[in-house]
Amino acid sequence: MEVINLFSNLPTIETERIILRKMSINDAKDMFEYAQDPTISKYTGWYPHKSIQDSKLFLQYTVNNYKNNRLSNWGIVHKAEQKFIGTAGFIDWNIEHARAEIGYTLSRKYWGKGYMTEVVNAIIYFGFRTMMLNRIEARCIIENIASARVMEKVGMKYEGVLRGCMFMKGKYRDLKIYSILKEEFTAKKYDFPIKISTRLCGFHQF
Repeated sequence: MEVINLFSNLPTIETERIILRKMSINDAKDMFEYAQDPTISKYTGWYPHKSIQDSKLFLQYTVNNYKNNRLSNWGIVHKAEQKFIGTAGFIDWNIEHARAEIGYTLSRKYWGKGYMTEVVNAIIYFGFRTMMLNRIEARCIIENIASARVMEKVGMKYEGVLRGCMFMKGKYRDLKIYSILKEEFTAKKYDFPIKISTRLCGFHQF
């Protein structure tokens, strides 16, 4: 499979309540609103944003990645509110083995309402149907119960604990790892709409 400008032409994905789109500097205000919350970054490798400038620097880094066709996330937009509320996407992609890892962050205001499950389902759909992946995986700190619950809700299977797998915020952390295979995905029934807007060449479109 030839990879042609996947991230520089990152498609917009639309679900019932969410739009996944490219991020821009204009998202800085909304990003800072949630990224300054220490609860959001408790189980991540990044620290709370201290000022809107931190959010702008992150967004500029992401925009540069788009321009250079590097691995980059989508911005999560709440459809009804037209508000930027988080990020999600592929944080690692092994093309040779058709394997990728996903990661995600969501504003605390929107926790517990099924939004992230909706987002991750859409990304899995895109990964198998468009990127032609065979395996999609995700990891989380053992204490991050909410993240693990999302993985379980989208049909990922728990595979075990990666001991001392990541050095994060001054200490080595144990991570839970989950995955879903393409054959498991094809057996899963999607009962919600997913629309992908893309003109990518070299990818299978559904």
